[in-house]
Amino acid sequence: MRAPLLIPIALLAAGLSMLGEVPTAPPAPKAFAQASANPANPANPGSQGPKDARPANGKTAPERPSLRWNSATDRYEASIPGWTVQRVLSRLRAKTGWRVWIEDGVQAQVRTRFRNLPAREALPRLLGGLNYSLTTGGDGLRELKVFATQARSSTREVLADAGDGTIGDELIVRSKSGAPLDPARLAALKGASLVGTNGLTGAYRLRFASDEQAEQARQTLASESGDLEVENNQRFEAPEDPVPVNGVGAPPLRLSATVRPDGTRRVIALIDTAPQGLSPEFQSFLLPTVDLVPGVRPGTGPSHGTSMAEAMVRGLGAGASETSTRIQPYNVYGAGESASTWDVAAGVARAAQDGATIINLSLGSPQDSSHLRAVIRQVTDQGALVVAAAGNSGSTEAFFPAAYDEALAVTAAGRSGQLAPYANRGSFVDLAVPGSTVVETEGRSWVVQGTSVSAAYASGMAGALAQNPQTPLGPVRNQLIQSFPIQSGKGP
Repeated sequence: MRAPLLIPIALLAAGLSMLGEVPTAPPAPKAFAQASANPANPANPGSQGPKDARPANGKTAPERPSLRWNSATDRYEASIPGWTVQRVLSRLRAKTGWRVWIEDGVQAQVRTRFRNLPAREALPRLLGGLNYSLTTGGDGLRELKVFATQARSSTREVLADAGDGTIGDELIVRSKSGAPLDPARLAALKGASLVGTNGLTGAYRLRFASDEQAEQARQTLASESGDLEVENNQRFEAPEDPVPVNGVGAPPLRLSATVRPDGTRRVIALIDTAPQGLSPEFQSFLLPTVDLVPGVRPGTGPSHGTSMAEAMVRGLGAGASETSTRIQPYNVYGAGESASTWDVAAGVARAAQDGATIINLSLGSPQDSSHLRAVIRQVTDQGALVVAAAGNSGSTEAFFPAAYDEALAVTAAGRSGQLAPYANRGSFVDLAVPGSTVVETEGRSWVVQGTSVSAAYASGMAGALAQNPQTPLGPVRNQLIQSFPIQSGKGP
């Protein structure tokens, strides 16, 4: 006999409608974790990570990271919040067509913002204090060498990356049929190092000495077997720091953490950046963070993971005064500026292995990943509910993993219940949930807005409806869709 759903959905809807109201509406959030920078196209605004924290007092949101070159005047402008120098050079090569080399092993972090500078003034700002030489070759092409010691040490060629998020020197390889692969054969590919395995799908992560060697390996594997699925790993960019606001306070949390008599509990997995220490009333709902990627990205204010954890707890409490459901954070960003489809898939697989049955993905990209989809398909086949943010570009463009049929795709609604202007819509979206919350930390407030908040709320509501871990999640999914409807459902 099926366990009954525990909390009336009308109470959840009423509770979230109140949470969705903030004193002053912040501007629309930028798209997050997108994988193709195109500032001229508002429907596809760029690779930005899950950047949903926005001011609530009408201040202008921070500029989207960018690097531009005017070929007519040979002048540059940039807004770079903390990229690696390798990423800057990849973008620079894509923009200019220069040949670019860097000294192997050299690292630098670049934070700069300027407009309309010539190369002699722009390059020192773009290279994080490293030395460089810029010359013109016999064929008329410019050649840039970046180094810490001497120019002739710049032997590692930097390939162009226009911002589509592709990690050119990494491949993910798996069998379409599920047949086991030979790791020794994969490691024997020219320039390859085996750097990861995913036990759920039998996939392997390979890193190569160069992008060219990775592409050669792809062609080699394609010629050897039609059963192999080979794709590049892709980046999920980290969020920007939030902006503090004045005059906005978070509503009190009226929810108690309880324990079921039999000791069992529903667990929601938060695949994101690592949450900071929350205030005691929120912290009691969180289990210790699992660091799949070690470290914590520095920044001021609440991290994205912190904001999503608090939104999730508010979803749990929108229609109840107590819950035994807990939230298990999985850190897939670490201290770096990006995660990857491999890291996110590893988080989903680990969460399912650990017993989480609701998995929240407040992140995404316009780029499809067959590996990530295979992992999500397997965990949903095992009964898990995967909840994913639909994206913040205000378009109908497919946004992954939300666009996978297996995922519950959540977009954002405003106070009136209509879709928020920034919220993605279209045939892949399943429901619309309020998309703002207030986070308080260290005596200051931040308003956080976007479909990532909507997804976190939905995950919390699912956990409230199914506190009993024996409650099947299929009916919970259907009830959420029916209670927070939008005009269109998923297409074929």
